Amino acid sequence: TLPDFPCYRTLDTVLADAASLANAHSNLAQWLDIGDSWLKQYGSDDEGFDLNVLKLTNQNTDGDKPVLFVMSALHARDLSPVELNLRFAEYLLDNYDQDPEVTWLLDETEIHLLLVANPDGRALVEEQIASGWAGTGGTDARLKNLNAATCSDLDLTGTDLRRNFSLEWTGGYLGCTNIYSGASALSEPESSSIQAYFDDVFSDFRDEDPFDIAEVSGLLLNMESYGDIFRYPYFYTGDDAPEEAELYTLANKLAYGLDAFPTEPTTQFHGTPEDYVYGELGVPALAYAIGSSSEGQYFMNCEDFEQELNANLNMLIRAAKASFAPYSLPAGPEITNLNIQPHIENGQILWQLSAVAKTNLYRFTTDPTPIGASAVYSFDLAPWQEGAVLYDIQPEDGSWDKAEEALFAELEVSTLQPGQHRVYVQAALEDGTAGLASAGTITIHPEPLPTPTPIVAEHYNYLPLINK
Repeated sequence: TLPDFPCYRTLDTVLADAASLANAHSNLAQWLDIGDSWLKQYGSDDEGFDLNVLKLTNQNTDGDKPVLFVMSALHARDLSPVELNLRFAEYLLDNYDQDPEVTWLLDETEIHLLLVANPDGRALVEEQIASGWAGTGGTDARLKNLNAATCSDLDLTGTDLRRNFSLEWTGGYLGCTNIYSGASALSEPESSSIQAYFDDVFSDFRDEDPFDIAEVSGLLLNMESYGDIFRYPYFYTGDDAPEEAELYTLANKLAYGLDAFPTEPTTQFHGTPEDYVYGELGVPALAYAIGSSSEGQYFMNCEDFEQELNANLNMLIRAAKASFAPYSLPAGPEITNLNIQPHIENGQILWQLSAVAKTNLYRFTTDPTPIGASAVYSFDLAPWQEGAVLYDIQPEDGSWDKAEEALFAELEVSTLQPGQHRVYVQAALEDGTAGLASAGTITIHPEPLPTPTPIVAEHYNYLPLINK
């Protein structure tokens, strides 16, 4: 780990641990080389790094899977986003086949994790930490990549990768400054490789304009330090994005349980990955700035990082759930506390489901809070998938009249074949807006065969002798 930061692994350890995860979970994880760092492409033979993505999905399940892309450390000094991204991968892989929610998500989504988008810069930041030159909270630590052609002062050279993507790229900045955006759009091997990967894994929903937001899947989450804020496009202009209301709702949903809050960018800058993914492809893209000034700035304190880890992991799970329909699902009721248990009644096994549908799980709730109006469960196919058979779930008290509604149902399992089955639960508002689902599992056992009556030949049928 890093000196003075025992919660953050070094770059070499991050890359080695991620590769080990892929080796240990070969059916769930792949360690993909998507390009080179600047030093790898232009330096000497032993310099630089590959750009690697840890792709998580069950490779034995088919279907059109939505993509959650989580990127960290475009800015070299962002320590906590890298560790959070890797902890997320470890959490998912450790809990597969243990937690039905995790199993569902890895079976039916693709989660792409770019742990270190600027590895050259991160390696130099670690040298700065070791030597004491990083400054308080990382304020003097490197931000840019290591492009040696931008400035005669090697300590100031490099390009801000966050400003080097193609949509609305703008030049003109001095090459020695931290806001230098490159000689041209995609001038850096890191940004050009990342944008090419965006084009490869995300569908292009802006082929038609306007497009149906209900058909959009996928989500980009760019994690950085610091500010406790979720920002959404557009970054290059003060004008509202076409789907501004939906982007705000998505950010407001992911910010639940965190100190962060949703907002439009307060400072305009051009050439961001979020604007490219949203503006060119139509896929929602958010920037999440982790931590606050009082928590260590760019070098978030380990105590604060660990205290907020579970909330951040929950946020990433929500992001994966939202990726099925990111413009609509965050607006509906969210299913929590799902519990499915068997009960014996008159010699038969009955499966009983309980859950809570909540319409108030946002960083900022509306007044009045909307009320749910319906809920369903389905077996083996999610409620939004073609062919799913839907069964109604009712509130325990018989009426939909609260922001948090306890639900109950006795599952209809008579048509299920023996074996394990996934149970999906989803609730909706009165206008039909469905929310984030939850999933559990049940196992249907075959009916036991009746015990045969033994047939004994007559001449072997003896009465016992009783001695008195």
